[in-house]
Order: sequence, then structure tokens, then C-alpha cells
Amino acid sequence: MDQLVFKTLSVRQIQRRLEDRVFAIPRLQREFVWNGRKAAEFLDSIYRGMPIGSILVWQTGKKNGDLLRPSLHILPPFSPQNKEIWYLVDGQQRLSVLYQSVRGERKENSTGQVVDFGRLSFRLDNGDGDDLVSWFSYRKPVEGQFVSVADILSSNWQRRLRGLSVAKMRRVKTCRDRLLGYPVPLITMSSSDIDRVRDAFIRINSRGMRISSADRAFARASAIDLREKANDLRAHLSDEFHDLDYQTILLAFTFVTPGREPDVGERALEAAVRWWEKRIKADDVQKKRFLSLWAESRRAFLKALDYLHTTFDVLEKDFLPSVNMLATLTVFFFHHRAQPNRRQRDEIRKWFWATGVGQRYSGRGYRQNIIADVGFFKKLAGKTITRFKFPDLVDRSDLLRTEYTQPAAIAKAFFCLLARRKPCFLNNGEPVPLRREIAMANRSEKHHIFPRALLAQYGFRHREYNSLCNICFVVAEENQSIGSRSPRSYLADFKSRRFFTRAMKSHLIPCDKGSGLWTPGVARAYRQFRKRRLQMICKAFEDEAGIRLFRRNE
Repeated sequence: MDQLVFKTLSVRQIQRRLEDRVFAIPRLQREFVWNGRKAAEFLDSIYRGMPIGSILVWQTGKKNGDLLRPSLHILPPFSPQNKEIWYLVDGQQRLSVLYQSVRGERKENSTGQVVDFGRLSFRLDNGDGDDLVSWFSYRKPVEGQFVSVADILSSNWQRRLRGLSVAKMRRVKTCRDRLLGYPVPLITMSSSDIDRVRDAFIRINSRGMRISSADRAFARASAIDLREKANDLRAHLSDEFHDLDYQTILLAFTFVTPGREPDVGERALEAAVRWWEKRIKADDVQKKRFLSLWAESRRAFLKALDYLHTTFDVLEKDFLPSVNMLATLTVFFFHHRAQPNRRQRDEIRKWFWATGVGQRYSGRGYRQNIIADVGFFKKLAGKTITRFKFPDLVDRSDLLRTEYTQPAAIAKAFFCLLARRKPCFLNNGEPVPLRREIAMANRSEKHHIFPRALLAQYGFRHREYNSLCNICFVVAEENQSIGSRSPRSYLADFKSRRFFTRAMKSHLIPCDKGSGLWTPGVARAYRQFRKRRLQMICKAFEDEAGIRLFRRNE
């Protein structure tokens, strides 16, 4: 049975142990995931004397030193001079903040976001202790108003802050005493069974911060440092895809593992890891096989991503109709090292647009569709003639009802479609620079053709004016100048320019007399326009796919 010891250490005592480098990060642990705001909230809780949870440590000897994760964390590395290792099973995020709050360094979290711990600041004037106002903020220190926490916790804090008034110095001392004197519950666990420790990590994190299926898979891996392999792959991704989900990387690898039936979901990833762990522990040759297979999977994954980016204008991660499409396309490039030939390109083209528009990787049938596509790409990569089939045609109303802010696959496919048209500015006919800033979450780069404020005045609801049929990329360098004017008004400024029709076509916007743009009466004009543009978008989708995608019932 595991032996559990309960005690408390002050933050000051924990800081000493951090400096002694007695804590260590096991490979099963995730990276640092908090941001600056979360770190400030944590310090505010300590200052107010609120509970912050316990730190769980696995206390073990150096014989388990092979479980160390040497990188991908911001705590000091374990010192081999220590006789025992204190592996952090739970509490890495909190101890990382306590350590970096003193050092004030700039570190990246797991998403690549830089956290500048020197910007963790204490508010000197908090409205006489108003509980509704946080004492700590993630912001640049301001002399006499916001003081760096690193200065407050420094050993020479009085010299650093000697310019403050007596009253403010007293407040700083109170902050320092509260932070360093806070009692942190510490639980040490002694066990020789790594599987029990791993299970404790998964159980704790499942009930606290959400743990992903990839984190569970990483925690199950001990014979191989799966997290390091996945991070190495992510390090080779462009900025547009640097925060790609680990699950996608692992899923792609499971799809190309020979001898296993493809499956999706949390249990599938864990089962695949256990499958490899069992074989590697039983036979050293299997580890070489794993490393070779991972290298081939990595090559195919990067090639699939590049193909989606260059062929279908998937400009960044959020343009992917489903991240699982990257995992299934990896199967093709794993079995086919060369670029696809014409026949293969045609089938991949059908698959991409049908999967995006038809939202095949979401909803009730997503699992069957993904597994079927794994088999489809294996056959397509070989010499067997195989055709992609799409029998479940889409209602056009699905496109009409989808709002541009929704993370739906059909919305993402729509923006890929617009990007492929190489949209142009209306004021000069030049191409719109499709930078990374044009992301799904960046609404400022999207334009309502019929302004939403105008449509709201005429009783249209947000589902109607935010419809994809009313959205395009920025059509004028000064989008704000359009305001709530109707298209009939603001487009008159551009209508006489020689490139107007070409530019409108690049946005898939009909502009002839029957388009609705020039029709008097806003309500009537918008209904007419929405119907015409829906037809235009559906046709463009089917032209790209080379197959029928929509039902002809409208």
C-alpha cells in the first residue's frame, strides 16, 4: 500500500526547496499551460488567504531517474546531488508561478504564448481593500501604483523599492509576508509502482483542470517519451499551425501503425500506447521499430499539412474543417511518398470539400466516416483504382443557417473557398493580403455585406445577418467607413470602376441587376441577395469539388 504523509510548508520553505532543485517533473506531466492572467489570479488567492489546493509529490529514489522530463517546463532542473527525487504529480502549474514570480523571467507556455512573469504586479492602492478588485494584475508595473511581484519577493526588496512612501512600503511588506508565509498543503506519496503513480496523476487531473486524451496517452507512456516526440514535431510546424492539438498528431500515428485496426477517441489513443508499451518492454527491437515508424509518420504528417495548406488554402489551424482531416490524409502520404498523381488529386479534392461541407467528421456518424477514410486513403495510395463517394448530400439551408462565428466545419470550408478565390479590395482591385490575422476568431477581418446594424433595424435576427451568405473578407481598406449604409449606397462608390465586377466575383458576391444589391427596400433587397449568393456559393463549392454536394430541392 502507498504511504501518504501530510504536512504544510510555507511558500518561503518551498522556495528554498525549489532553489535546492529537489522537485522534478516526470515525463507523464504536461507542460506549463497557464497564462499571465491565471498566474495573477493565483497570487491574489494566496494574498487573500484562500485555499489553493495541495501539492502532491511522489517521493522516490534515484533508481527512477529515467522518468525525468529534462525539458518542456519552467521549473529548475532536478539536481543529481539530491539523494531523493520529489516528482510533482500535481501542482506543477502552481509551483511554476511561485518560482517564476521571484525570478520574473519570460517563458513560453504549452501554446507558444509568452508569459512575462516580470509583469505580475501588485496594486498599491486597491480602493481600501475592495474585495471586488484584484490585488494582482498581469500588466506592466507603474511607479507608485503597480509594483512588480519579483521586486516584492526579492531578498533586497527594500533597496529596490526605496522610493515608495512609508505607507506604501508597509503595504508591500504586508504583501511579501502574506505570500511567503502562506501555508501550502504538501502530500508525499511513496510507491514503487509507476502505474499507481500514473493512475493518481490521471485521476487528479481529471477532476481538476481538464486533461486531454493526449495527456492521458502521454501519462500512460513510460518506455517511450511520447510527449517529447510530439513536441519535436510541433516545433517544425509553421507559426500558423504551431498550436496544433497533440491529439491530432497521436491519432495520425495510430492510423499508420500496422497490425492495429483504426479507431478514434480517448480510449483508442490509450489503447495504442499500451499496445506499444507492452511490445517495447518485451522486445528491445520493437523500440527501434517504433522510432522508425514515428519518423515515417512525422514525414507524412508534415507533407499532409503542407498539401492542405497549399492546395486548399487552409491558411491556419482554424481553417481546417476538422483537425482529424489532417490525421486521415497523413495515411495517404505515409503509404505514398511521392506527390499525388492526377487521379489521386481528383479524389483528394472530392474528399476535402465533401468532408468540410458535409461535416462528415462531426455528429453521429463521425467515427464511421473517419475509419472509412483511413481505409480509403490506404487504397488510394496504392495501385488500386478507388473512388471517393459522397451519397449524403447537404441541404443548402445548412449553409444558410450557419453563422460565420460558429466553429462549424462548413463555416471553415467556406473561408477556405473564399481564400481560394484570391479576393480583391474594391477600392483598388488589389488582392486582399490573406495573412494569419485573418483567423476564424478575428471578426475585424470579416465584413457583413449588408451591415448587421442596418438589418437589425429591419427586424432581422443575428442568425440571419450573421449568415455565411452575408459574409466576405474585408472589401475595403476602411471597413469602418461603410457603417450601417446599405450596399446600394456604399457600393455606388465603387460601381463605376473598371475592376468592380472582377473584384465582386472574387468574393463570390453577385452584383448584376437581379442580385438584390441595387433593390430598393432593405428587407426585400437582403432576402433577394441572400438567395442569389447562396446559389453562387453552392455552385462554387461543387465546382471546386468536381462532384455534386447539395440537394436540388431549393
